[in-house]
Amino acid sequence: MRKVKSVLFLILVFVPVLSYGQFLGLGGQYSEKSDGQFVASFSFPTIHPAHNKLNSFVSSGMEFTTSGGAKMSGLHLKPVQISTFFSEDFFNNTPYTILFGVDGGYLFDFRHDRKNAITITPNLYFDYKFVFVKAGYEFDVSHGRSQYFVRAGVCFGMGTLKMFGNTKIW
Repeated sequence: MRKVKSVLFLILVFVPVLSYGQFLGLGGQYSEKSDGQFVASFSFPTIHPAHNKLNSFVSSGMEFTTSGGAKMSGLHLKPVQISTFFSEDFFNNTPYTILFGVDGGYLFDFRHDRKNAITITPNLYFDYKFVFVKAGYEFDVSHGRSQYFVRAGVCFGMGTLKMFGNTKIW
């Protein structure tokens, strides 16, 4: 009965967050010394000021990666994801999305050596319709580890929303 209550609690907490998601993605990840990994992620906008000069916004989210031999993997809580889309006209007039971002968060490493860490991740994100690619470099501030990564998969993101009508950033 306790397990059922725990699952019900998680569903009640995450369904509202996921339904407000700006990005939902499932795919694979390649990183240094890995055999390939499964990745699931979502994020939602938290600060989205209209017509700011930096063409940027702040999101919060979460990512989960399986081990697959990578240096860093597990549940990655990302309360701060700062992204810029370079140009409002470019974003509004193209069917794809390109974002440059920097994520800050905390990694819960579920492997046997359990090296939980504070991380900073500069990255480049691209999506078109239902497909995304994200490449970047993760810095483990706590233990001095780092790794390059490339993620690709299917998503429900800004590129998906651009397929349906005249979507604008503001």
